[in-house]
Amino acid sequence: MTEADITKLYENLSIADEEVAVHEMSEEIGEDGAEDVERCLVGKVLSGKKVNREAFKGIIEQIWNPFGRVEIKLVSDNVFMFYFINSEHHNRVWHRGPWHFGNSLIVLEKSVGTGNISQLAFNKSDFWIQIHEIPILCMNWKNAKWLAEQIGEVMDIPLESRECWGKYMRVRVRIDISKPLKWWLRLKLGKTEGVTRVSLKYERLPEFCFVCGKIGHGIKVCVDEEARKAALEGSLNRFGSRLKAPVPEKSKSKGLGQVNASSSERTRSIKASWETEGDRSVSLRSGSTTSHKSTSIGAAAAPSILKRITD
Repeated sequence: MTEADITKLYENLSIADEEVAVHEMSEEIGEDGAEDVERCLVGKVLSGKKVNREAFKGIIEQIWNPFGRVEIKLVSDNVFMFYFINSEHHNRVWHRGPWHFGNSLIVLEKSVGTGNISQLAFNKSDFWIQIHEIPILCMNWKNAKWLAEQIGEVMDIPLESRECWGKYMRVRVRIDISKPLKWWLRLKLGKTEGVTRVSLKYERLPEFCFVCGKIGHGIKVCVDEEARKAALEGSLNRFGSRLKAPVPEKSKSKGLGQVNASSSERTRSIKASWETEGDRSVSLRSGSTTSHKSTSIGAAAAPSILKRITD
């Protein structure tokens, strides 16, 4: 068949009117669907490796169980939908992030509107950030809000806490994870000529690249050639483990008592792994792992899987 014949066939193609008809939903059906959207979260595991869905489901169901029952469905590679029984359970998980699988960030998105998953960008995540080396003059709520706005979208600024006063200020910010992590801010205080630099540290920071500063991959797989070249030439690297902050004791226990109480039992019983190329699979069992040519995470490494709840 020639190209001209193919072109002629396309010109003669037609779609029956009934195939392009618009079918209008009843208001009642739309309302039921809206409730489902409100109870859903969609998450993407930021990893270059394919996540074993059964291992992932088993672990997440266990660590989220104290917050309420959740149903987990695989949407596509490393993308999962979480359906909660009610909005309260949904909100508990949402507000207690960030969550990790292994050392990889689970980027959660709320379903909005019609709940079209294909329109979710998975490029924002909330973190508690510690702002260090701040002059005492600036350690107040107003300045904390202004500083947080320079980092990203302000989600929370504790009003009552002065446990870290004199050391650092603590803010919860939604950051754009498609961009390098910010590691310091420069301030000019009032009419003074001097510029003060304050450093930023992130609580529960997952895997990120010490070369380009982006979350979701390590140095070995970084595609930023310019940053890699600078690192190889020995240029001063802005990023490193210094960006990781210890979690304050009071924050560790707040709202996580049930999870922490049983985390040691889960550590003994949970072993997980990643799927490798092809159809190689891993089963998740109590106290055992069965895999074929896969990289497994044994009992000694299991605590990293539960990092979100044991930090």
